[in-house]
Formats: sequence, C-alpha cells, structure tokens
Amino acid sequence: MSRGNYRRTIFPDTDHAERYLFLLNRVTARRKWIIVDWCLIPNHYHLVIQLTDGGLSDGMRELNGCYSRWSNALNGLTGTGHLVRNRFKSVPVEDDPYLLRLLQYVPNNPVRAGLVTAPDEWTWSGFRAAVGLEYPRAFHRPSVALAFFDNDPGRARDLYRRHVELGADPNGPVPWSDQEGGDAWLDRQT
Repeated sequence: MSRGNYRRTIFPDTDHAERYLFLLNRVTARRKWIIVDWCLIPNHYHLVIQLTDGGLSDGMRELNGCYSRWSNALNGLTGTGHLVRNRFKSVPVEDDPYLLRLLQYVPNNPVRAGLVTAPDEWTWSGFRAAVGLEYPRAFHRPSVALAFFDNDPGRARDLYRRHVELGADPNGPVPWSDQEGGDAWLDRQT
C-alpha cells in the first residue's frame, strides 16, 4: 500500500486512476507480478501481489515514481515535493488465514472510507471482476483468489462474495493499514 503525502488525494479523477492502472499493467507485465486483488481510494491504494521472481521494491519504485512524475507534471507540481508518502508499505502474506482476511479488507476499503455502501458499487477495485460483474483488468488475476473458495467458478464467486460481506464491519480491525492500531492487529494475528 501507499498513501498520498500528508494524506492528500493522489487519484483526483478518472484520468489519474486510469493512468495509474495503465502503469500498474506495465509494471506487472515487466516484473511478472500476479495481482490477486487491488483497490484505489482517492488518497491511497492497496495491492495484493504474488511475486514470481522478486522485484517488489524495484517495481514499486517504478510504479510510484512514474505515476508521481506524470501527476506532478500534469498538475504543475514538479519540484514541490513527493506525491506519495515515503516508501510503500508491504506486509508479507505467509499463511492462508491472513490472505483470506486481506481478501475481505481490500474490497471493503471504499466502504470503510464512506465512499460507497457496498464493494460492488466501487469501480476502482478488483471486486466487481472477482464476482463476475465485469471483466478483470489485464493485470488482475481474480482466479487466484477465487481458487481459495471452490474449484467451480460460479460457486467460488458466490463464496467469495459472502466472505467479503462477512468482513464489512466498519468497526472491525483494520489490517494492512497505516492507521493507528493496524500493525497491532497484524501482530495479534501472526
């Protein structure tokens, strides 16, 4: 995940979000990443990445750097400071229960942020593709996540949707977050 510097908006409109996704597609192809899930929020984003050949730091530097340079140049902010705060935050997913929790948290992020009332209302995430409401972006591999739920694609989508609904509690713990207390929740789970 990465957040806008000073929690500022980094995706102010559709053009910015689409440009970021274009760059994500390019970096994903170059680094041979598997994007299991993703979500863009106006001031931050989450990516669940399965690495096939390392390259996380180099790929994230390329992704955040290219996007920041493009956005800053477009908005007349070149030379005014960083768009994205610090280095990206990464948490290794070392077991299935943690991955399953992430698969609840990431699609519910716009709901927790008060942007929509349900994950399927948010255009800028992988949830709609995972449940079959639209085609996945070229970089997104929802089948990797769905394989945890069932071998039958239709049943897997239904079980995944129910799993995400179970994680919709806005007052529940917030894993993989730079919000205060997010890391404490992670520590308790591992």
